[in-house]
Amino acid sequence: MRSRYGRRQWARLTLLVLFGWMLGCGSRTEVPSQGFRPLVTDAVVFWDRQTTESAALLKALADEFNRSTPGLPVRIERAGTYADIFRKVTASIQARALPAMAVAYESMVMEYIPTGAVIPLDALMHDPELGFSESELSDFYPQILERNRYEAAGGRYYSFPFAKSVLVLYYNRRVLHEAGIESPPQTWDEFLDQCRRIKEKTGKFAYAISVDCSTIDGMIFSMGGQVVHGTETLFNSEEAHAVFALLETLTREKLAYQISPGSFDDEVALGNDQIAFMIRTSSSKLHVQALMNDPTRWGIAPLPQRDPKHPATVLFGPNVVIFATTEEQQRRAWAFVRYFVQPEVQARWCTVTGYLPVRRSVLEHPLVKKSWEEWADNRVPYSCLEYARGEPNLPGWQEVRLHVERAETEVITGVKDVSTALRDLKEAADAALQRHASLH
Repeated sequence: MRSRYGRRQWARLTLLVLFGWMLGCGSRTEVPSQGFRPLVTDAVVFWDRQTTESAALLKALADEFNRSTPGLPVRIERAGTYADIFRKVTASIQARALPAMAVAYESMVMEYIPTGAVIPLDALMHDPELGFSESELSDFYPQILERNRYEAAGGRYYSFPFAKSVLVLYYNRRVLHEAGIESPPQTWDEFLDQCRRIKEKTGKFAYAISVDCSTIDGMIFSMGGQVVHGTETLFNSEEAHAVFALLETLTREKLAYQISPGSFDDEVALGNDQIAFMIRTSSSKLHVQALMNDPTRWGIAPLPQRDPKHPATVLFGPNVVIFATTEEQQRRAWAFVRYFVQPEVQARWCTVTGYLPVRRSVLEHPLVKKSWEEWADNRVPYSCLEYARGEPNLPGWQEVRLHVERAETEVITGVKDVSTALRDLKEAADAALQRHASLH
């Protein structure tokens, strides 16, 4: 699930040129030009998708950075949804005019790399002036940092963590109380049992399904499975079958229904006491909070597990890429990224927006601890960070996402049975990975 993502029916990015250039050495990071020009020369433009409180805070942080650090001003521009940004970057690559930086998911980055439009960040990360010390790098959650290193692209870092979240279970306390349920489920068996009880006691649907590849990946992880091994998908695994079988049961027994693609109707239904459960990114907290307007009405719980002693969930959220325009733009963009991930700034960002920190030391910050004291459920997503797993950053995963969502829709609408849907999914997904691997 990609936060406030909308449906992702994206066109495949046209490959312009194969990458293969290396970073220079020296006291300053020399980044070779790829013939791309900046959209503007008097500012460092950052294409982002944040809205409401998150957008206001990001702009405020950019303003603070601009006042405290001399150089080109960083200018935040909302460029639409993540899908919109992907399309705009694709068009801008073809036009050879780019912003200084933009948010991007790993699967998008893998589409940008062969064009030469994004720069590897390894040298900047270790730059004498703007880089991190080894102790600072060790403060980053390794599973967060590692998702930005692309084995298929020489093992280099082509993006850097920005706004991270995990998949969690939101629940409506009123609906659970109506059904005589005291606490949310810890296992998937309990989840199904509670859904049945809610239907029986209240007549309501228990769960509203948002079709989403990241949610499927997170559920497979929570069943104890994986989604890839090397460059082969594992959608024919027992764990994948268990996930799709659960979705089939929920819809067949009318315990759950699919919301409109691209909508957030599940948030509205949860807020209106129409459903008991919603499975979404932890960064949805602000939107649910606004709808509920009372912390006693709802709660946040870890994603149900097959075995709670060995938990897993999915880690997602956008990263930042820096484009191959001018060295001045690149170094200034990186300086802002480095500022943004400082513990003090991260603490402010997380407590206001509902996103999670990318560094462990942020958990000791007074602002974070105060938020846990104010509402105990605020701590739940943080506790999930240690066992959250990133999604594959393989060439072609952008296309695989569409195949997963198609298979999920086929199962919950009854177009295909689980075995057939997963057989067809694995065949299509493996073919996509093989085809894209040949292009890199």
